[in-house]
Amino acid sequence: MSEQRDKNLWIFNAGNSFAGNPKWMFEYIIRHHKEIKPVWMCYNADTMNYVHKLGYEAELYHSSKGKSVMAKAGVYVVEMCKEVFQPELTGITVLNLWHGVGCKSIERKVTDGFLQERIAKKYIQNNDILRNNQLFLVTSEIMEKHFKEQCGIDDDKVIRAGYPRCVVNDNIQSYDHDIRKKKGLSANTKLAIYCPTYRDNNGANFMKSALPDMKRLAEVLHENNILLILKMHPLVEKDTQYLAMKEVYREHPNFYFWENEDDVYEIFSDIDIAIVDYSSIFYDLLARGVKTFIRYFYDIDDKENFRDFVFDVREMTCGTKASDFDELLAALASCKETEKKELDRINQLFWSYSDENDCERIIDTALSFTPEKREFPKLYSFDIFDTLFSRQCCHPSSVFDNVRKKLEQSDCGYNSYFIRKFSQIRRWCESNVREFYKKSVLIRNDDHLEIQLSEIYDHMATLFPLTDEQKQQLITWECEEEIRSVIPLTDHIDMLKSYLAEGNDVVLISDMYLPKETIQKMLAKADPLLATLPLFLSSDIGYQKTTRKLFLEVYSSLDYHYSEWIHIGDNKFADDTQPSRLGIHTQPVSVPELDDYEKHMAAYIEEYGMHSVVKLFRNFRLEEHTDKETFAYKYASLYFVPYVHWAVHDALKRGYKTLYFISRDGYYLKLMADAVIESKGLQLRTKYIYGSRKAWRVPSFIDKVDEEFFEPYGNFSGVRNFNKLLSALLIDEATFDKFFPELGYLKTTKRYSDQLISDVSQKLKRSDAYKEHLLAVAKKQRVIVSDYLRQEIDFNEPFAFVEYWGRGYTQDCLTRLLADAAGHEVDDPMYYVRSIYPTIGKSIRYNYTCNTHSVVFAESIFANLPCRTIETYEEKNGRIEPVFNSCENDEEMNQALKTYL
Repeated sequence: MSEQRDKNLWIFNAGNSFAGNPKWMFEYIIRHHKEIKPVWMCYNADTMNYVHKLGYEAELYHSSKGKSVMAKAGVYVVEMCKEVFQPELTGITVLNLWHGVGCKSIERKVTDGFLQERIAKKYIQNNDILRNNQLFLVTSEIMEKHFKEQCGIDDDKVIRAGYPRCVVNDNIQSYDHDIRKKKGLSANTKLAIYCPTYRDNNGANFMKSALPDMKRLAEVLHENNILLILKMHPLVEKDTQYLAMKEVYREHPNFYFWENEDDVYEIFSDIDIAIVDYSSIFYDLLARGVKTFIRYFYDIDDKENFRDFVFDVREMTCGTKASDFDELLAALASCKETEKKELDRINQLFWSYSDENDCERIIDTALSFTPEKREFPKLYSFDIFDTLFSRQCCHPSSVFDNVRKKLEQSDCGYNSYFIRKFSQIRRWCESNVREFYKKSVLIRNDDHLEIQLSEIYDHMATLFPLTDEQKQQLITWECEEEIRSVIPLTDHIDMLKSYLAEGNDVVLISDMYLPKETIQKMLAKADPLLATLPLFLSSDIGYQKTTRKLFLEVYSSLDYHYSEWIHIGDNKFADDTQPSRLGIHTQPVSVPELDDYEKHMAAYIEEYGMHSVVKLFRNFRLEEHTDKETFAYKYASLYFVPYVHWAVHDALKRGYKTLYFISRDGYYLKLMADAVIESKGLQLRTKYIYGSRKAWRVPSFIDKVDEEFFEPYGNFSGVRNFNKLLSALLIDEATFDKFFPELGYLKTTKRYSDQLISDVSQKLKRSDAYKEHLLAVAKKQRVIVSDYLRQEIDFNEPFAFVEYWGRGYTQDCLTRLLADAAGHEVDDPMYYVRSIYPTIGKSIRYNYTCNTHSVVFAESIFANLPCRTIETYEEKNGRIEPVFNSCENDEEMNQALKTYL
């Protein structure tokens, strides 16, 4: 676009027609300012061809020639605040001659009706150019004040003069003006015009109400020698009732159905009688010298049809009053000229700035004007949920599960079915109320669609016997849980703060049924600053983002003076598609979906805790992590962390002071327990002790050898050759030959099958001599084992052990060893995910679950440590220490498990 615009090249437009104040200024310039080149800009070829036929220059906006003209022109003459400014118009002077004085709310002050969206959109998109580049024509003091308020016009951008279409007296004739002749009427026939305004909510079919009896009207017109011009608003001329009326009376000598392609202003000076309602055309007719007015206000009390009046239309107009059709006919019959005093009063109110130099003053002001380059602040609107904060859980409805838990603990007398099904009932009731609102707009006579939390519970109370106290308690609990679940999204909050620091304005906007005070508490929890910002909440206002009406509420509530409106939110429809339709720029926030595993977990366990964990898993997945770290955090953790968390809290309830975690399974479990204890500030000690079935089984044989020693899961598990067999029996080959000469063939058997071991073990356990030998070995080994237990365990306090899973046999061995170490019987409580044995004697077993799913795979995780299972102990520097045997392990996996479990 050219920086140097040609002030003597003016372009004009008045929508899709050659009309209005721009046309009359165009005609004036052609006749009186040869130094200025006027070009009429057109949206379609029909308008361009029409202007060409009049002998004038016209171009299409979208043509290369048109774009070239726009890029060079210095002044752009229009009669409205334009909705679209082509890129080529950047920097041009906009001369807005407007299209009518009047009494209605217009432009920025339109807060409802079919025009609201279009008007809001143009100011959202074009505020810069409308405030910096636009000169605005006003016709009197009262109209100056009116347009400044309604259109946001600055003092230095006001032009004070009359309208060109009302003051230009050149003979402008684009069609044959003698319509009396066209109808075969005499020159003394009075010319009347009826040009009703558009009814916002009854634009179609209103003519039947306005003129209910065309036959009687025709008779009155004929009797009083009147030709009535019916000039419809462009939005009404296609109305079916009007077209039917036109078809019947087209040829009637006393009716003239005006074609809107002809500029009716060209014949205003010939009008004798004007039938007016609330249209600004009344004032134009007055300015052109019409003396007889009939004010036909038959529907003035129907507020649905009109935008708010700024002035009292009765006080700001004059003429004979006709409040119904009969009075209209009577007024036409009497044809009483309006009092001059009243005509002068209205003229002074609306045309006091007008004089013989109007057009020259307008032209001089436009030529001397230089557009400003003011920079306006930006308006940022932020969605709230999943934009400024999220919930701990992965689904909004997860919060209802915590309310259900409170119901379970409550003594308020809630129905058992209601408690059990509360989460589902709560979702159903919300859906019911939303459906009612959507399908009852006509019944309610209200277009508000958003519901409130109280209405959900009111509906619930109609289905279940809830007292007012119970209902309020449920509302309180839900609000408390919502507040508790808030997790601030600090990146987006920091972004918001940066926009404020730049001098921009920020508002918050949300579709949400929760009460405003609850949302403000949630905002304050996320960041205290958020609670101080303007909040536009659907439950408070009744309108939603999804219908665009909540955005319009923001627009109407603000003194909109921004260069740009940017909305930030996560919902594709509500936060992107809908605001974009209003000219609002959007910055979509991505909320990642759950993957298949996360979805499965959320569906498998539909409760708040799991949904919170799923949310953590999703967030972890979005970060940079190795496969092994992901395995530890997302997969292994679920098998360990809930169990350890339960064991720690159960131990506290039972009064235990120390939890002993047995190697190797207890290594990671202790790390998790320590983290739980530290994070919760719990008073519970933990200690890691070294032991195993291999280390404790044989030493625990005090009076007899356990039958389990000879079972497949006993000492012979995994034996596949003779050397392994000797190791399992704890004897050498010579001793084997002594006790079992008949089993000599085992020395040459290459590989032992399970069946072979099973058969052999049964023979072995029948040897009393071997059992006596084994008890002697046990007694010897038991000395150091008992010393180790006395060294590590404080028998003077309540304690418990933590295992992962198993049969429970190793615990029985430990129970005997504890008694030996203490010198008396000792309770041996032990925690398991699941044990096969129940509590037996002093072997007390606490199980986390009864789920029979195998967790044998966990053994491979526990085995991933740099040392093998502890089998023996030794004395070292006055202490009993385990004997470590190193082994290969995956150190990366080990670190991942230690870090993320």
